[in-house]
Amino acid sequence: MAAAEDPILQAAAEVFGYQDLRPGQREAIQSVVAGRDTLAVMATGSGKSAIFALAGRLLGGTTLVISPLLALQRDQVANMGGGGRLKAVAINSDCSEGERRDLLAGDPPDLVFLAPEQLANSDVLRELVRLRPALMAVDEAHLVSQWGQDFRPDYLRIGAAVESLGHPAILALTATAAPPVRDDIVARLGMRDPTVLVTGFDRPNIELAVHSYFTDEAHKLEVVTNDVVEAARHLGHGIVYGATRKRVENLADELAGRGIRAAAYHAGLRPPRRQEREEQFRQGDLEVVVATIAFGMGIDKPNVRWVYHADVAGSVDEYYQEFGRAGRDGEPAEATLYFRPEDLRLPKMYASRAGPSGASLRAVADAVLRFPQAPGLNALAEQAGLGRRRTSAAAMALAEAGGLTLGADGSISLAGDADGAAVGAGRSVSVARDLDEAVAGAAEIIARRRAIERSRIEAMEAYRETVGCRWKFVLEYFGERAADRCGHCDNDERADDRAAEDDAAPRPFARGSRVRHAVFGEGEVVGYAGPRILLAFDTHGYKRLDVGLVMDGGLLEPAG
Repeated sequence: MAAAEDPILQAAAEVFGYQDLRPGQREAIQSVVAGRDTLAVMATGSGKSAIFALAGRLLGGTTLVISPLLALQRDQVANMGGGGRLKAVAINSDCSEGERRDLLAGDPPDLVFLAPEQLANSDVLRELVRLRPALMAVDEAHLVSQWGQDFRPDYLRIGAAVESLGHPAILALTATAAPPVRDDIVARLGMRDPTVLVTGFDRPNIELAVHSYFTDEAHKLEVVTNDVVEAARHLGHGIVYGATRKRVENLADELAGRGIRAAAYHAGLRPPRRQEREEQFRQGDLEVVVATIAFGMGIDKPNVRWVYHADVAGSVDEYYQEFGRAGRDGEPAEATLYFRPEDLRLPKMYASRAGPSGASLRAVADAVLRFPQAPGLNALAEQAGLGRRRTSAAAMALAEAGGLTLGADGSISLAGDADGAAVGAGRSVSVARDLDEAVAGAAEIIARRRAIERSRIEAMEAYRETVGCRWKFVLEYFGERAADRCGHCDNDERADDRAAEDDAAPRPFARGSRVRHAVFGEGEVVGYAGPRILLAFDTHGYKRLDVGLVMDGGLLEPAG
């Protein structure tokens, strides 16, 4: 169809100079323009930004884009606003009140990028309401569901903000979301009968491998360092992910001592230094960035030739997100995990601490009761003696347990208080008792979420252990069917007797089928790894069960 006869293609040509669209883009745009809330799960590099830009253009109003990192916002504003095709602005912590007013003055912008924290600012929210946005796009939407070390509690505020804005169409975008995470995103954003689009997780240009035979930690780091030096010299630029700041600093120093242009990147660096290193990597002045998970979302560098993990990621979701930064130009790339069983201790520790502590819940509950009127987040944090982030996380958990109500303007009140009055204003002491129950309920919710986070590490360990095709494992984890052999992973290359045995192992339940366990309840079959079956249970997360025991003991039965 010619662009003149196709409004989507015509908009794509006008805004981006596109002559065609990538797989999934048209379907997502059509869904949004038809007024449907839409969740688009699309691989890195598949053009998610173009979806909200073109859908907003066709809807004819302002599009709000929730974007988690300032670096990512800067890139998107520069890309979208280039050539005057779209008016794009960013509202974030770098803006003064006067600068924010100036950015939103005059003709309404086509795109407003903002961090989720800005939704708790009542002044910002009032200005956004005035714009009457047609679309709310949530980038990196998996953060709505993620309760690990990168938990962003302000993402949980988006659903309330959408209602205050008149419920514009919601477009949630992510490059990685397994089926349980998709359900969580839909629920937490308050999406109504959404269209859920999932397109190609397969990246056939990326070779997957796991190295796991090391005598000790020193041996593993020696192998990692040698492999990085070889990759930098013969393959091109790449990223090494490490679990801690100390790890990435030490590795970067070791590589620099070997003549590699390498630098560390982590959240402990000042923003100007992080921006400097991002730009150096983009421009090719750095060959290697050694980074924690703080690096990556804001980086658009298509020719990353390899991504090596010196430490295990906390889940298959995170691992896919991180190694997916390789080979975005479609050329061959490598993704290698260096693994020792002892490496699981740190992610398990993070999982056991995910979400607010019991002490934080109690401090926030007590602080709310001391206010005569509903406080804002900053006032509550000061009264509770906690930081803003910990206070926000505790308030979110108490709200989920039914004890608090979170206003879209950032106010926090006792559940059921229409006027925001608290005990100090003469309310019954039964309110405090109800809040005590909410503290207990929130603690139970957090315990369940921590168990689920720990279970995601089980899935990562299963990826390491699989003797079958690694890409098949990854694709089935994300709900896609896959061939038994991909031809671009280390297990396929070996094609040894173990892999043949894996192919012949019994498979009592089809991938994707619903099953029931006497203890874990209902769940879904994710796939198989050797003699084990990997399942995602609705309330207990991921579990690996021995197939022989499942069959002999009748541990699973079809659900429904």
